[in-house]
Amino acid sequence: MTGAPDLAALVSARLCHDLISPIGAIGNGLELLELAGHDASPELALVGDSLATALAKLRFFRIAFGPADPEARLPREEAAQICAAMFNGRLTVAWNAAADLPRPLARLACLAILCLEKSLPLGGALELATPAPAEIALRAAARRTAPPPELWAHVEAAAPLTELRPDAVQFALLARALAETGARLAARFDATTAELRITAPALSPQPAEARP
Repeated sequence: MTGAPDLAALVSARLCHDLISPIGAIGNGLELLELAGHDASPELALVGDSLATALAKLRFFRIAFGPADPEARLPREEAAQICAAMFNGRLTVAWNAAADLPRPLARLACLAILCLEKSLPLGGALELATPAPAEIALRAAARRTAPPPELWAHVEAAAPLTELRPDAVQFALLARALAETGARLAARFDATTAELRITAPALSPQPAEARP
């Protein structure tokens, strides 16, 4: 082992892993009820929708808060499915990456999405794109933006935080992940739009070795 393990990331991954199984069992129970001939009801539909959202959150949080193996990649179809299931209320997220992302870059993207979520109090429509192999571009259109100045200053310029609340921990984690990967972030907000760009040259996919 070359360095101390990230215990917080490992705990997050363990919690998400252990919770997915029992929550998935609830989904199996709902399917059995349907196969047994129980008529669909608003109550069962509500349980099914809540279950899908809970599973998506666990999978999303595991990417955002768990370990990021540089050798692993996040399939774009999987990421798009997770985001569509998790963000289906006042905030929607369209994951339009051109290709699968290295796990560290995917973690940066997910943490950035959570930071933008807190900066859009009335929700909005958020789109992720990848203009280059090691670049993430996020753009949101909203009724109103309210970026927390101290938190974004911490992310962009490593400004110290006077206080960090649990609902803003994603900002501290994003700042740390940027420092660990050597990535750069630039954010711009106006009254109704938000734009964020992450550039991470060190996370650019390596070209395949030529065969002899």
